[in-house]
Amino acid sequence: MNPVEIVERLEAIDKDLGDRMPALEAAARAWFVAKRNREKARAVAFLSAEGSVASRQAEADRQTATDGAEAEAEYEALKAVVRTLEARASIGQTLCRVNVSNR
Repeated sequence: MNPVEIVERLEAIDKDLGDRMPALEAAARAWFVAKRNREKARAVAFLSAEGSVASRQAEADRQTATDGAEAEAEYEALKAVVRTLEARASIGQTLCRVNVSNR
C-alpha cells in the first residue's frame, strides 16, 4: 500500500467510526438501562420467592436471566466492531509511520 492509499483507508475508517458512534452510544444507554431494570426485577423476584436463600436466588435468576439480552447483545456487537475499526486504524497509522521513515 502506498501512503495515499493508507491515508484514504484511514479516512474511511474514521468516517465509519464517526457514523457508528451514535448507534454505539444509544446501544450503551439502552444496555445500562436494561441492566438496571433486570437488577430491579431480580430483586423483586427474590423478595417474592419462598424457600431458602439459595432457592430464592435460583428463582430470581430463572425469572430474569434473559432480561436485557437483546440490549446487551447489540451493545457488545457494536463495541466489537468499533474495537476492530480502532485496530485497523492503529495498523494504518503504523504503516504510515513506516512509509515516512523509509523515505
